[in-house]
Amino acid sequence: MTEIKKKEHVIMEGNLLEYPIFSMQKRRVDRTTEEYVWHERNGAGEITSERKFKVDCTKGVPNYFDMDVFNAIMRVYVKKGGVYKKTEIHFTIYELMRELELPVHDGAKVNRVRESLERMAKTSLHFENSFYAEKEKITRIVHLISRIEIYEKQKGNRLINMVKVVLDDELVNSIERKYYKLIDFKIYKTLAAGMPRRLYEYLEKKKYRKNQFEIGIRRLATWMGLKTSKISQLKELLGKANNELKEKRVIDKWKYRKANVVYYFHKSERFKEIEDNLFYLENLAVTFYQGLGQEKVSEVLRREGMITLQDLIDEGYTKEEVAFALGWAVDNIKNIHSIRIIPKVIGQALGDKESKRLVEEREKKEQQKRVEEDKEREEERKRGEALDKIFERLPKQKQAKLEEKAQENLIEQGMHPNFILPTVLRFERNKLLEKKKSLVKTSTGN
Repeated sequence: MTEIKKKEHVIMEGNLLEYPIFSMQKRRVDRTTEEYVWHERNGAGEITSERKFKVDCTKGVPNYFDMDVFNAIMRVYVKKGGVYKKTEIHFTIYELMRELELPVHDGAKVNRVRESLERMAKTSLHFENSFYAEKEKITRIVHLISRIEIYEKQKGNRLINMVKVVLDDELVNSIERKYYKLIDFKIYKTLAAGMPRRLYEYLEKKKYRKNQFEIGIRRLATWMGLKTSKISQLKELLGKANNELKEKRVIDKWKYRKANVVYYFHKSERFKEIEDNLFYLENLAVTFYQGLGQEKVSEVLRREGMITLQDLIDEGYTKEEVAFALGWAVDNIKNIHSIRIIPKVIGQALGDKESKRLVEEREKKEQQKRVEEDKEREEERKRGEALDKIFERLPKQKQAKLEEKAQENLIEQGMHPNFILPTVLRFERNKLLEKKKSLVKTSTGN
């Protein structure tokens, strides 16, 4: 695969596109409504709650091609951010065609894109018991696109047709709360239309919480918008998409585990050290903000913290180094309020850590040296006591000759006879005794 050097980002809104808005049917079918139901169960398998989602469109439920058009619109929204009102996206059909890499002079494809825009403008999304407000579940009806307008704009000496897409307030509010995920639109376009692209969108949301993600095959099929319930057919459909994602390096690998499918994401080897603790990064972020005095840490701050810390780990920092930098920042930086400062100060933090490490290492070496010296002294003491016993067992004549020789050696070394202490004489005598192995053997043998 050719290496992708430049990334193009498109907004993928969390509350919206995780749901199966777009049908994965290759051919358009005459269906104006699709409904999905999710059951939440407790440890005993009992149903504790139910969520319902319905896609409703008089021109037919949006399919995989509409998903491509919608993501292209979001791509334009990112590129033109700040040019227009926050609820509006302005573009020509040809701009959209180029984002989709479709031939701009193909009349049939141009009409298909226009029909897609009209269909999405007529699509409503019913979220039943899927949102929370003050800890209560609520139901909302959201429009995929609020409305579309066609107008003319002067460009040079001619008029060109422009399209204005007005976004639903719910989508804009979610974008402002930063509850969205950036996907690489260039990678998205390299994937085959339909399931691989839809699966790529979905899995991109799972990377920031853990290094692997496991989900029931039937549950995943529902999120993908697949209607069949036969496990063999689902495995076949998912398997093809999974293999393409692996080939394009979107995922590292995947496998089936009974009725589940497990995805493994590409991370640095150091990040894999903490994959067993799925909430490690989130816990670090929460602890950081609690260290600043914030008792309740919002979801936005948690998400931002996880992304910031993951980026550092992917750069090669260990989890211990990241954790140290967080604590160091809380202790050493005045008026700190955001975890986003960590990438800027982690070098300084680790520099301080290294200085402390060097001091601790020097102290450790000195302590180790003292322990070794004490050990040597103890061994020398025991050896001296053993030689003393050997000396005492020697005949008096040999004892006298040995001490006389020890004194001569010390005098030759420059010591005055009157200043030779008994301990010094004993030490020199034992040295001679060690050399006279025959005496030692004879004495130990008796």
